[in-house]
Amino acid sequence: MKKKIYTLMSVFFILLFTGIFFHRTLLSGKLPIPSDTLVGMYHPWLDYIAKEYPAGMPFKNFLITDPIRQQIPWRKLTIEAVKNKNFRAWNPFSFSGTPLSTNIQTGFYYPLNILFFFLPFSVAWTVLVILQVILSGIFMYLFLKKSMQLSFLASLFGALCFMFCGFSIAWLTWGTIVQTLLWLPLILLLSDRLVSEEKVKSKIVCMIGMGLVLAVQYFAGHSQVFLYSCILLCVYILYRIFSISVLMIGASFIPEMMRKSVFFAGSLVLFALLTAFHWIPFLSDLSNISRLQNSAAVTEGFFIPYQHLVQFIIPDFFGNPATLNYWGVWNYGEFIGYISVVGLFFVFYSIFSKQKSRIVFWFSVVIIGFVCALPTRVALIPYTLHIPFFSALQPTRLLSIIDFGLCILAALGLNEWLDNGRKKYSFITLLVMGGIFSYIWYITKVNIYSITAENLLVTQRNIIFPTIIFGLMSAVVAVRFVTEYFLGRRYRYAQIFLVICMTGITFFDLMRFGWKFTPFTDRSLFFPKTEIISFLETKEKPFRIASLDDRIMPPNVSSYYDIESIGGYDPLYDSRYEAFIAAMERGEPNITPPYGFNRIMTPKNISSPLFQLLGVRYILSLTDVADRRFTKLLQEGQTRLYDYNDILPRAYLLENIEIIYDEETIIKALYRPTFQIGKDGIVEEPVSIVSSPLLEGESAVITNYQNAVQDIAVKTETERILFIGNIFHRNWKAYIDGKAVPIFRINYVFIGTVVPKGEHTVQLRYE
Repeated sequence: MKKKIYTLMSVFFILLFTGIFFHRTLLSGKLPIPSDTLVGMYHPWLDYIAKEYPAGMPFKNFLITDPIRQQIPWRKLTIEAVKNKNFRAWNPFSFSGTPLSTNIQTGFYYPLNILFFFLPFSVAWTVLVILQVILSGIFMYLFLKKSMQLSFLASLFGALCFMFCGFSIAWLTWGTIVQTLLWLPLILLLSDRLVSEEKVKSKIVCMIGMGLVLAVQYFAGHSQVFLYSCILLCVYILYRIFSISVLMIGASFIPEMMRKSVFFAGSLVLFALLTAFHWIPFLSDLSNISRLQNSAAVTEGFFIPYQHLVQFIIPDFFGNPATLNYWGVWNYGEFIGYISVVGLFFVFYSIFSKQKSRIVFWFSVVIIGFVCALPTRVALIPYTLHIPFFSALQPTRLLSIIDFGLCILAALGLNEWLDNGRKKYSFITLLVMGGIFSYIWYITKVNIYSITAENLLVTQRNIIFPTIIFGLMSAVVAVRFVTEYFLGRRYRYAQIFLVICMTGITFFDLMRFGWKFTPFTDRSLFFPKTEIISFLETKEKPFRIASLDDRIMPPNVSSYYDIESIGGYDPLYDSRYEAFIAAMERGEPNITPPYGFNRIMTPKNISSPLFQLLGVRYILSLTDVADRRFTKLLQEGQTRLYDYNDILPRAYLLENIEIIYDEETIIKALYRPTFQIGKDGIVEEPVSIVSSPLLEGESAVITNYQNAVQDIAVKTETERILFIGNIFHRNWKAYIDGKAVPIFRINYVFIGTVVPKGEHTVQLRYE
């Protein structure tokens, strides 16, 4: 009964912490979504609100734009596809077309997507964000309480730190990264039960449970955090199996380890089977992904800079993007691992804990995480050796595991401080923390690192609040000294009260930190429609748009309105398309890497001959376009919308065919003055088609166009190749009059198929 009361109390306080943090949502209907950056930074929304905000609308945090440029548009497409029972979905709205259901970042199969079936989209996304805070707190509490056997207060304290730690706050509004991380403590809890349970039936239940939760975590939408979680899980369960098995005597040691390992392997097999329908095609797609074919560029900010370790104690030492005074290495969100001043105090204090095995393990996790996230020689190995996959990972995301380990150590430290609060250990820890604060004040006072006067003022101002928190914490520790001196160990309630004070100080500290960084916006700002957007929504499909300025319609956002674009924003995009766009932007047949897109493509070279192949109907510009091929249709504020007069149909019959196998030669051929866009085609495999001019009456007309389905009525007087302006992917299938026919690449990235003489219906399906 007592355990149930503690569990209910923990849930109550976790809900209370969450409710206070999201009070602007609960009381005023504000959304924890950075919609203000869309309306405040980009056209045509800036034009849309120009009357009310002639100088532009203020926005909270310019650093947080990815949720509106990636996660939210992708999730909207996902929900629409699932509602239409299309579980092999294609996204035609970014990069001229790209897979949707196999893109892990869309969270296509995430079970919590059920929220979007019962709630309006913006409300469902808000609930998803709030739930990730609640669930991360509950799961961390259960892990600390049941697996680590910590006290109620220590477990709640660790949960609080995890809910609002730097990593969780930095990625709070993404709806994928923290969604992936939150399942980690539950998985570790199940792994503990799997190891410690003696009954086979209980082990099977835990094995199945862990396999299911691993699948849920995988589908949450962030492969890198999932990978780090799996590595930690494997290391942790080996540590736990060894810890328990080592107690066995003699010949029982090896069999016991093997027996426990079998059940863990069973849960991994179950996970692999449950998710195979996704990860097999996902891995197949990775072979065509540019980022994974080339090592990531190791530039400043790719690793956590050593000087930014100060942010673990002074989070805004280098300023904050939300206050527009950040002067550190780009970017703030990648380096922030703050778990509170009090939390860090107890991390240091945990060194004196009697649970040496656990302390050594979790400190090892944190230290190894730092070794791989900082620009150390060890961390550079995957990038200097160009190790596949690992050389494409952003090492700063290891902060997810670092913060997780620090929160556990903080809980262990508090538990030790509550049970065995020895004065000398508290004094030593305070001395260490005081020394760190004194050194930080000293370097800013003397300015030994030659910080500019403006930046130094920002730093000195931002040191004050953490110093106050440290002072309050020191006062509580001092009261503990006095209490123990006069009362001894007789009155435990006094100790509990002091722990509650520590928790309250931590809550106040983390709330201020989180509120400062996180935007809460009006519902009216959530993807509003403008005059230009409404115009484009009414036009007959298919067509694509292009923006001639990065300040207009950022990549992927048009997909929220079901408007196709040749641009896109995604770390995982097709390498062929990247090379094609590179040649287009360079204005010459040059596909020599590197291309310099770095996850974002916004093609603008309308003078390139390759531009016409992309099926662009409308272009958006902030200046007048003098090119006679474009006709101005309307202007909304500064944003001009132009019609492209030379647009080609999405599907048409070709007259002349040339076979070329080499990629560079194909691009050179596309740039030849004699190459006739709309008539000529270049294929990469033997095709027995005789080139001849089109005759009167030959045509190809799209009769049905949907995201993953196209029907084309074709009339031919001879066997011809049909050009389809969709981006080639192995999952596209073509049928002529219901019979499957082969497709092939044509003009480097598009789809072609052979159509026999006569009248036929060509069906293109993404399957």
